[in-house]
This record gives sequence, C-alpha cells and structure tokens, in this order.
Amino acid sequence: MNGENETGVTSFFLKHQIDTGDIIFQDKVAIVPEDDFGTLYEKLKHAGAALALRTVKAIETGNVPSQPQSTSGELKEAPKIFKETCQINWNQPAQNIHNFVRGLSPYPTAWTTFDDKTFKIFKTEVLPGQIENAMPGQLKTDQKTFIQVQTADGIINLLHLQMEGKKRMSLPELLRGYTFKTPSQV
Repeated sequence: MNGENETGVTSFFLKHQIDTGDIIFQDKVAIVPEDDFGTLYEKLKHAGAALALRTVKAIETGNVPSQPQSTSGELKEAPKIFKETCQINWNQPAQNIHNFVRGLSPYPTAWTTFDDKTFKIFKTEVLPGQIENAMPGQLKTDQKTFIQVQTADGIINLLHLQMEGKKRMSLPELLRGYTFKTPSQV
C-alpha cells in the first residue's frame, strides 16, 4: 500500500516487549509492480517456511546467530484495516490509489461507489493525463471496453472489479451487463 519495492521475513528471539528480540535470520523478498497482496502473500509464505526451517536447523546445531534489532531509522506502522478504511479516496494521487488497490487485493479489497452502488476494485493501472472537465472520482466510460476514473493528478483505469451482489469480473464482462448512469460517459 505504501509503494514499497522490498519486504521480507525475519526470525528472532522473543522478549517481553513485542517485536524487540534479537534477530536470528532475515531474508528479503522483492515486490514487483505486478504484485498485489495475494501474490506477495504467496511469496512470503514460501520464504517464511524456508526461513523457519533454516532457523530450526541452526537451533538444532547450536549455531544460532544473534543480532540486536536496530532502533534507529524510520519505523512504518501497520495499522489495523477495517472496511471503512478500504474506501478509495479519489482525491489522492493516481499512483497512491493504484498501490492502495494492490495492497488490498484480493482481500479485504478496496472499494468505491458509482451510481449509488458499491464496487470492489481488484486491479487497476495508472494512465497519464486528465479526463477533460472531470473532478476526482468522476468516471469516463465507453460502456464497452474501459472505465477511467479521475484522481488528484491522473487517471486510474479499472481492470477487475465486482459490483455489489455480483461476482468478480473483468471490465468487459461487467460492461456487457451494466450501464453506468454518469454524466462523464463518452
């Protein structure tokens, strides 16, 4: 959600205060532009399993490295996520919204409303430019192949979404069965 390009897994000794124990091992995992929460979870699941095995083997052999955690540098909080915090704020920059969607897909999922209906947004892309005479949150669609939404500084192209009461669909599937009632249509 923060646009990071790297994350990782860590094994560490436990102390009374949460997440303060000495580090045993750390492995970095790259976050590529195509990753969302679901694909990154899969990468971290496998990296974490391998790290757990390596940690157990080190403990078994009695050769456990130990390094104090750094207390300097910027710590990034991971706040709890609630349904209301998953609503897209179209007044944000396009890249921030794109990363927000990636960080919440496939679960719990970013969402927005159009035509008084709730839409879960699973996949987007950032497009350069502006939708003529559009305010953030206004959409433009040809009702067949695209839905674009104006942001604070660019355009978000919606690729996979789910309308309330329906299943997740690609954009062409959704547009075959739903017509947007918006003044910003092409």
